[in-house]
Amino acid sequence: MALVNDAADIVFANRALALVCGSEPDALVGRSLADALPALAEEVDWSQAARNAIDRGRTLRIARYELGPSLHVDCRLGPLADADVASPLALLTLDDVTEAVGLEARLLRQARTQAIANLGDSVAHEIRNPLNSIHMNMQLLREGLAKDPPDKPRLEKTATTVQREIKRLDGVVRDFVQYSRPPALRLELGSINHVVRAALDLLDAQIQEKDLRVDIDLQSSRPIRMDRDRLQRAIYNVLLNAVQVTGREGSIVCRSRDETRRCLLEIGDDGPGIDPNQSRHIFEIFYTTKAGGTGLGLPIANRIVEEHGGRMAVNSKPGHGATFAFFLPYDGPPSSMDSGPTVAGSNA
Repeated sequence: MALVNDAADIVFANRALALVCGSEPDALVGRSLADALPALAEEVDWSQAARNAIDRGRTLRIARYELGPSLHVDCRLGPLADADVASPLALLTLDDVTEAVGLEARLLRQARTQAIANLGDSVAHEIRNPLNSIHMNMQLLREGLAKDPPDKPRLEKTATTVQREIKRLDGVVRDFVQYSRPPALRLELGSINHVVRAALDLLDAQIQEKDLRVDIDLQSSRPIRMDRDRLQRAIYNVLLNAVQVTGREGSIVCRSRDETRRCLLEIGDDGPGIDPNQSRHIFEIFYTTKAGGTGLGLPIANRIVEEHGGRMAVNSKPGHGATFAFFLPYDGPPSSMDSGPTVAGSNA
């Protein structure tokens, strides 16, 4: 545990945190969090996070972060509640979850068979609804064709419904296949900024329809080794989610910048935000709170980013929008890596 000021400098540290940092508590006082925790500094702008915590009451949470070869932590930086101090401070906590991570891995291996069965049930449910709709509308088409003369406007409306349901069904199947059996990456150097703009172009009609403002601040200049098409799909999915949850005349922001070893891309919206109880599930397959949603968009985006050797995180406060962060290494995925799911999120 540590207390930090709005510049993310440590003003107090307990012994447990000092042990993690390989130091003494007194030696940590006055040092910046970026200096004390260099691994996490690659992914977190500590100064911004501290200011958000102190001035806006926002909490940053990174789950199951591998801080060392045999140390996993849950990291949380948030406002210091009911603090009787002269200057406002933020509270940093690092919870050692190494044993929990090991247990989760064992349980995951044991649960795979059941997970496959549950997944099959979910897919069947998602497919059954459009199939039932297609069946009923084909019955209406048959009845309409039997009339003399046929009711052409009604037949056209029914045919349009059938086409829409077929398109929806195709989308569910395509998304599921892409999640369960993603194609091999075709890596080449490219600009993340170009990929973001291409994804925005695909959503231009929906953005215009809701009269949304899109603020673009793409500062990254270093090329990334990536599969452009798949990374565009991940960014598109997050942008589509932002467009869908943002009200009319709302705003979306796209920012990119270069870090030491990774590019940081942030996509934010001023929508309703994410409830803390939901944030831990948003990257789980088929989890959705939107009517008509498949619950595949964000899990697919998260998986694609992981395939590139990166991570995703979300920073949100209910009623104040959400910001999704992509941490993408410039060199792409390592030659050998564990591609298991990573759930990274943020609480308020």
